[in-house]
Amino acid sequence: MSGLNSIMDTSLSAMFAAQAGLATTSNNIANANTPGYSRQTVMVAARRPEIMPYGSIGRGVEIQGIRRMQDQFLLHNLRAQNARLSSYTATDSTLFEIENILGSVDNDHLGDSLTNFFNSWAALAQPPIDTSLKQDVITSGISLVNDFHAIDQSLNDLDASIEKDIENEITNLNSLLDQVADMNKQIMASETNGQPANDLRDQRDYIITEISKIAEVSVIERDDGSKDIVLAGRTMVARDSVSHFQSTYTATDSGYELTIVTNGRRQQVALSTGKLQGLLESRDIQVNDVRERLDAVAKQLIDEVNELHSQGRTPISSGQTFFTGDGMGNIDINPALVANPDMVAMGRSGADGDAELAQAIADLASAGLAGPGSRSITDNYRSLLTDIASKRAGFEMMVSNQQNVVASLESRMASVTGVSLDEEGANMVRYQNSYNAAAKVISTVQEMLDTLMNMV
Repeated sequence: MSGLNSIMDTSLSAMFAAQAGLATTSNNIANANTPGYSRQTVMVAARRPEIMPYGSIGRGVEIQGIRRMQDQFLLHNLRAQNARLSSYTATDSTLFEIENILGSVDNDHLGDSLTNFFNSWAALAQPPIDTSLKQDVITSGISLVNDFHAIDQSLNDLDASIEKDIENEITNLNSLLDQVADMNKQIMASETNGQPANDLRDQRDYIITEISKIAEVSVIERDDGSKDIVLAGRTMVARDSVSHFQSTYTATDSGYELTIVTNGRRQQVALSTGKLQGLLESRDIQVNDVRERLDAVAKQLIDEVNELHSQGRTPISSGQTFFTGDGMGNIDINPALVANPDMVAMGRSGADGDAELAQAIADLASAGLAGPGSRSITDNYRSLLTDIASKRAGFEMMVSNQQNVVASLESRMASVTGVSLDEEGANMVRYQNSYNAAAKVISTVQEMLDTLMNMV
């Protein structure tokens, strides 16, 4: 009798194991498209056998736990590469917007306006002298000024847009840090029985991966199942305690620093990669560099044209500057000249036919006033466009290469953690067959017990 009961117990253990496997397979299939879900598998082992005089007889199978398939090395590498991709993408996007504002090397509105401006002076200097062309000089000058102002406003708008993106990403980052702390709390409470809370851990890992897209992250796992989140050497999450970023930052020699508040104390955190770092760099380097160089072009234009034009005389004026202002944002035409174009000076003597200064100003398109070898206004502007195009091409390539790296890592991760419906379908049949076979054994044992009882 005890032998039949032992066989019954062994078969029941097989049924329970098959049932657990089928339930796990069902869960995998249900979450095949769930972001961050890791495939789970039942861990089983043979029970300790029963020692008999003639040898050991197995006593069935026991379920040791449910394991989620995960590769922490791959996951860490994927997060680091995600941070780089987000940083490159943010910078590339900014350079794309700058290109849209300025145009390409072969097709840019400001460059055309500069050319038209200098051509209007060249036309004014050509004999026979036609003083009515002074109005064309004023008109082309106004068009050039308007283009500078439009670019200045567009860069201001881009600055504001990036600033808004920075604020949004800081808000998102703080929210994600809060979610990690909350998941830590839930996981610590759920794992008091010693078994891992697989689904909660998947959710937490997914949140941490989302954090890595905003800022490069390091993770330290504690014995209690919680994970500390470290950003740029600062612990932002410790168990269920969180430090938040403030929406203030500054550029330093070691990177871009955000302000955090921990226990009422303000500290600085320097970011290395991630979308937030890319946005900070875009705002404080890419946009500012373009603005500074355009300001330099506008100032060179103002200074060199004014230096020549102020030497001129007309029958009604002398010593007049052509431009006012000192940069892209406030450049303008001298209101006196706009009101009376006859005050536009063509030569130093003011005599009829003297167009020496008009020709000298036209020549500024190809040569600077600083002396032989100095770069012209047009050269400096074209150099800016070329540098932007070169940077954009570089970042485009970096983004493309980084996308390939991330895609390769995601594919490798999917092979470890992803759910294959074909594989799960095969497992389902395997567990079903195992369950049916164990049930058949139990049915057979039951018949044997009935026979034995009828014999009594």
